[in-house]
Amino acid sequence: MINRYLEHYLVSFTLLIIGVIELFVNYSKTNGITELFVGTIFLVFTITSHVKYNANREQLENELSKEYDERDDLIEGKASNVTLKILIIAVFLMLVLSNWISIPVNTALMIVIIFSSITNILAKKYYNHVL
Repeated sequence: MINRYLEHYLVSFTLLIIGVIELFVNYSKTNGITELFVGTIFLVFTITSHVKYNANREQLENELSKEYDERDDLIEGKASNVTLKILIIAVFLMLVLSNWISIPVNTALMIVIIFSSITNILAKKYYNHVL
């Protein structure tokens, strides 16, 4: 079975690597520092969640063994729907703001990635708790 936190680790390490590269290549250090900060926070969150999951894995497997597949599919579908709606709102906001403010493409893509990943994580946690 593939590690369920593999995507989170990859995103956090990618942000850290991009932040380090931007610190050494660009003269403007604010983007690099911001990416390092976000990558570090995301990495700490992922490690904490992974440790909690491993500690409670047996208990969770016993509780969720009934109707696990249908419940997971329902949670994934609802979380994807919420993530898509929030992503569309964020893109429209950036389109409107780009008329008055110059937004670089890298910054816009970073905002979209951060919005979608945070929204997806929060929506999964919410629907996992509610359902």
